[in-house]
Formats: sequence, structure tokens, C-alpha cells
Amino acid sequence: MSSQKTNVTLSDLEKRYRETNAESYSLFEEAISVLPGGDTRSVTYTQPFPTFIESASGCRMTTEDGDEVIDFLNNYTQAVHGHSPEPVVDAVVERFKKGNGLGSPTRDITELATRLVDRFPSVDSVRFANSGTEATMNATRAAIAYTERDHILKVKGGYHGTHDAVEVGITGDGREHPGIPSSVEERVTTVRYNDPDALKEVFEAHGSEFACFIVEPFLGAAGMIPATTEYLQTARDLTEEHDSLLVFDEVMSARVSVGGAQEKRGVIPDLTTFGKIIGGGLPVGAFGGREDVMNVYHPEEGNVGHSGTFNGNPATMAGGVVMLDLLDEDAIREINQHGDRIREEVQGIADDTDLPVTVTGEGSVFHIHFAEGPVTDFESAGSGLEATDDSGPNHSLAFYLGMRDRGIFMAPRGMGNISTPMTDEEIDSFVRAAEGALRDVEAIE
Repeated sequence: MSSQKTNVTLSDLEKRYRETNAESYSLFEEAISVLPGGDTRSVTYTQPFPTFIESASGCRMTTEDGDEVIDFLNNYTQAVHGHSPEPVVDAVVERFKKGNGLGSPTRDITELATRLVDRFPSVDSVRFANSGTEATMNATRAAIAYTERDHILKVKGGYHGTHDAVEVGITGDGREHPGIPSSVEERVTTVRYNDPDALKEVFEAHGSEFACFIVEPFLGAAGMIPATTEYLQTARDLTEEHDSLLVFDEVMSARVSVGGAQEKRGVIPDLTTFGKIIGGGLPVGAFGGREDVMNVYHPEEGNVGHSGTFNGNPATMAGGVVMLDLLDEDAIREINQHGDRIREEVQGIADDTDLPVTVTGEGSVFHIHFAEGPVTDFESAGSGLEATDDSGPNHSLAFYLGMRDRGIFMAPRGMGNISTPMTDEEIDSFVRAAEGALRDVEAIE
């Protein structure tokens, strides 16, 4: 590939993007007048401006500029069946027509709860919320109430939503931003990912203080980095030894097998949090686990409150039932095979360049890092995680723009994932686009 290099700059790629997405830029300018920065979700902003989407169906989206793109972002792994899957839409609409905001339980809640209890080994009982953030917040609250301890252990680079207790140690050592009270840092400890010895050291020093250790079976925001089974088993052994609780954040990793990463690895946590794929394309979160721990939320026997206007939203529950039923063993096997192929083929293409590229991921998710391997944790993932990094050649942003120019939509930081409507045709398109985009990156002056 090196012999095909032609001089190009990041400005050239941005100029091309501006020219072909003029309507998106116009809508972005309009949005800035009523939204800080022109958006209401930090992760969807990218330089030079985000693409505005007009409609979506299956694994394809149409931009406001009239371009059709293949969606390898899938709303950050949520749209596992692509956009507007007919059986899910039918279930949601039918339930909504029967009434939605009811202020009382419906059978839909029990049906989706039963699916989660049946699928995930750790879940004896479950409660529903409206986001992954709410799920991890209430799981950590359960751990604090059950253990009567205030301290939480989490991974450096681990992202568990936007509540205060987990917004520590994401991209730095302390709180993520000044909106988080500095006092939170006093009761949150972070530890290196995929380092069993570091885990042993921190538990030896502070294990009796930890209400829980919350961890993703693969680091999502830090680059789709799988945990080793040894690391997860060490976490299981240490939390049991110190009467702490192990919480798996499976908001993203639940898609890797019918029973999530916990079933695949054979490591069973005390609590598990869910979101994204379980809600029929509507806002959703859930947390579940051991019956004795979950009973802190029992309205008569427990001591922790948990309410919310849309907890157990009937339309969400009805759609979630169908989504999970469609995500059976065969569907998961197919999307995982597509993910394996992308990781293998893109890594092979990258190895034929002069670029430092490591492709990580598991099952149907992947991440293209502009970093020398192996990538095993937040530290080794390097600066390529941020597509807005100003410290040098912005390989991630250049790759993103190159992929967009070739009809592929993915995360600006290099993350992508597979949806069930995708076939070999879409995977072929991604691999071809990646080869061209890597050529763009390699040629940047």
C-alpha cells in the first residue's frame, strides 16, 4: 500500500467532508443557536461537524444530504437488529396503541424480566430503568446498601455512564470534569485493566472498604478491549474473599453470547447491568443479580428506593421482548463471525502499511486503534481514542473522514459493530473502505 501514497492533508479530507455534507453543516449551524455546541449528546459531536441523519432502515441510513451510508455505529451497539426492524416496530406500536404511560405494572415488564433471568446466569431478579447510566447507578447503590460500605473500585478508562460515582478515572486519574463534586474522588479507587497483580494489590490494601468492583467484560469507550478470563476470575475470587460484590457492566457485552460475556467466560458476577439491546430501540436500562442483593429494593423488606416515571415503560418492554427473542444463538453466531472477519482482514491490511494499527474487539464489536499493539488496557490504547486530539497527526479523525467519504458510518474514535441485517456484502464494503481510508491516513503529510 505504501507505493500508492499520494500527498494529502487532514484539511483536504475535512474540505471534502464539508463539500459533500453542506446540508448537515447548515443544520448544525441552526442547532448551535438553541443547543450548546449544537447537540445534546457529547459522544455524537465530531469535527468538523456531525452528520445529520434523515432516516434509517435495516443497516443503512440516509443523511440529510441525501447520501446512503452503511451504519457500522448502530447507535453505539444499541441497534443490534439495525433500524426499524419490523417485528419490533409492530410490538412497540401495538403496545403503545393499547396505552403506555399507565402508572401501574403490565405483563410486558414481567415478560422482559423473565427473558433476562432465563438468559443471564447471574440474574435471579431484575429491575428496569431508562439508561445504562441509571442501571449502573442503581447497581452500585444496591452494593453500597447491601455491604454497608461507601467505597467503589473501578477500572482506569472504564466508562459506566454519567452519574458521579463512576465519572472518576475515565480519561484521567480524577473526576472527569468540574461538574463532578471533587469529594467523589475520596470514595472511588481505580485499578489497571487486565492486570491481575494490580487487582490483588489493591484488594490487599483496601479490599475491606470496597462495596463493589464494577467492570466491563470488554472496555467499551476505551476501545473494545476484552478482559482476559484470568482477570475476571481474579476479580471474582477477590471480591468473594473480601465480602465485596462483583458487578459486570454488560450494557455493551451482553450481545457476545445468549448469556452475555459472563456465560461465555464462565465467570458469574453478583450483579449485572444492561441497556442498549434490551429495549426495542427505546431508552432502557436494567440491573439484576442475586436475589438477596436485589432485595434491598424490595418495597416492604428493603431499604433503598427506586422510582422513575418511565421505569418498565410498556412499549419499551414489549419491544425488548421481541429484540431479545430475535437475538438468538444463530443470530449471535452470524454477527460474531462478521466481527471476526473485520478484525482479521483490517488488521491484515493495516499490517501492510507503515501505520501503527491494532484492531481489538470481541464477537460483533471492533475498534481500530492507531497504536502499536498489544492493546490491553486504557494506557496501551493511547491517544488514538480521541478523534479531537491536537497533539499530532490526527489519524483517527482522518480515518473516520475517509470511511465517511466511502459510505461507511462508524464512531469517530474508531469503534464499530455489526447488526443482524448485515451480510457479506456489507462486510466487503467495510473492508474495501478501510483499505482506502488507511491509504488516506498513511498519505497524510
